Amino acid sequence: MKPADLFRTALEALLAHKLRTFLSLLGVIIGVFAVTALVSLGEIATYGIKKGIERIAGRSVVIQPAGNPGGPPLRFTNEDLALLKTLPGKVIPYVFTSALVRDDEGKPLRLRVLGVPGNLPELDPGVELARGRFFTREEARRATPVAVISSRAQKKLFGEKQALGRTIVLTFGPRKTRAFVIGITKPLGGLFAGLESNQAYLPYSWVWQNVPWKKRGRFDAFELKVPPGISPNQVAERAKKLFALRYGEGRVEVQSIEVFTQTLSSITLMLQALLGGIGALSLLVGGIGIMNIMLVSVTERTREIGLRKALGATAAAIRAQFLLEATLLTLAGGLIGIALAALTLWLLVAAVPFFEAFILSPKTVLLALSVSAVVGLFFGVWPADQAARLDPIEALRHE
Repeated sequence: MKPADLFRTALEALLAHKLRTFLSLLGVIIGVFAVTALVSLGEIATYGIKKGIERIAGRSVVIQPAGNPGGPPLRFTNEDLALLKTLPGKVIPYVFTSALVRDDEGKPLRLRVLGVPGNLPELDPGVELARGRFFTREEARRATPVAVISSRAQKKLFGEKQALGRTIVLTFGPRKTRAFVIGITKPLGGLFAGLESNQAYLPYSWVWQNVPWKKRGRFDAFELKVPPGISPNQVAERAKKLFALRYGEGRVEVQSIEVFTQTLSSITLMLQALLGGIGALSLLVGGIGIMNIMLVSVTERTREIGLRKALGATAAAIRAQFLLEATLLTLAGGLIGIALAALTLWLLVAAVPFFEAFILSPKTVLLALSVSAVVGLFFGVWPADQAARLDPIEALRHE
């Protein structure tokens, strides 16, 4: 029998029992939907997390003192800053502390204070302003009392009132000092929206001048923004060697954000495999359903099979027809399952702010279709073999 005739015969047999065909399809649709949706959800979540990390830290290498039990804490100097500037990338020096401030109602709020250079937005594109401006290099050089606060701190301190131009009183131990709010940073989005802290950027020269326990010319940490085309891990290794020569092994911690993203990728890949395996179980159940339906079909069509054999149809032709029917069922169910998964994913991405992009990779689609076709072939072999082995005389006598 020609392939076209085999295809037409198989299609007619499936359409002759629409309800049974639909019930057979249902198991495959659910299985392919589960595989496609779960694997793609893992990819979407991974993408959102990576983008969130990039927005917060970018391609960064963070350098900070390691713990020194029993000894004085290490503080970086301008010499360390000059040392880091020999490496590829832009260096951001930080001075960390905290201050107590009060909102309009007098309630206390602990504010994280970051002393930074005046050109921070140039060094770190991830620092974006919702309103106002950032302080200039000249303002930083003169230790001008100007602050850029986070959107969360703005809500805590001023609510819905205008924050720009307002004065905040910062208490550092016994000392109180004032600063003017000139800018508000954009809130974090995506999966990291809840991690935004109550913080304020001020010139590190101002921090040195106004915080009693901060010594001029000393930094708490550095962040090195690595340009594209250069591995942050390689830059981190070079930085480790430089600081090991300067301070000794173990005195300085150097961490690359790339390490976190690589670890994250490994974890999410395992989760995707696990989720795909769970979805594959439902596809297995759908395949068993198809096998049962095909066995029923063989029993119902025993006389038809006997007649075809009596007219000259070979066992191979009978086997091919039933295998084709099973494969058509699973491929049709696979296509419908993928379409439903795509629609569901699109709706989820539109509704959930944590999901930043719709992702349905060709590899996932190809995998789902391939698995569904293999399931059809695998579970169609036994019914097809049963049909091919029927004796034509006995089949014609079947009622």
